[in-house]
Amino acid sequence: ALRLGYRHIDTAFAYFNERSVGAGIRKSGIPRDEIFVTTKHWVTERGYEKTIRAVEASLENLGLDYIYLYLVHWPCVEKISPDWKEINGDTWRAFEKMYKDGKLRAIGVSNYQAKHIDALWEMAEIKPMVNQIEFHPGYTQMENVRYMQEKGILVQAWSPLGSGALLGDETLCRIAGKYGKSSAQICVRMALQCSVLPLPKSTKEDRILSNGEVFDFTISGEDMETLLN
Repeated sequence: ALRLGYRHIDTAFAYFNERSVGAGIRKSGIPRDEIFVTTKHWVTERGYEKTIRAVEASLENLGLDYIYLYLVHWPCVEKISPDWKEINGDTWRAFEKMYKDGKLRAIGVSNYQAKHIDALWEMAEIKPMVNQIEFHPGYTQMENVRYMQEKGILVQAWSPLGSGALLGDETLCRIAGKYGKSSAQICVRMALQCSVLPLPKSTKEDRILSNGEVFDFTISGEDMETLLN
């Protein structure tokens, strides 16, 4: 991916690959400050002190002095704890500290809905900069996307290809044929036209390359309406 020009690597503590990601970055020979690394805080590490230790653990795993973007992987919710607001707030305070200390260059959340953002918004000194959510044709969460964008929060799309399950969809393939593109490229382009940052995943070099070849066409308004509905 790095050799093909990618410069944003998204990982997480829960993926158990932070060490290999860090090794890959070092082996690439590309200057550290040219590679934007995102990783995520896992649910078992909620709370102020545990979050501080979690950041340090991810830094050690990655072999980095700082992380460009650190995200809360999942919010604590009411069915898990009646004190979910306080738990999320304590976790976020640790994010803010590590951001102020320069260990994190940007901080955000993942899988947050409007009510989780609203609760955090009331207590946060530094507002979430990113919300990474599931987003792809058939499941766009556009109401949530628009809400985040109105708050000035960048929306990132995990599983923008629908974990690959969408790629043979008849409608998606028909639209892709109109543009001489693959169904995966249509998914990536659709996200971009919604001002959502897609994070496509592949282990195959040709697909890693083609997933980035989406800047030479525009999906029509009519086709966008079909994809979004």
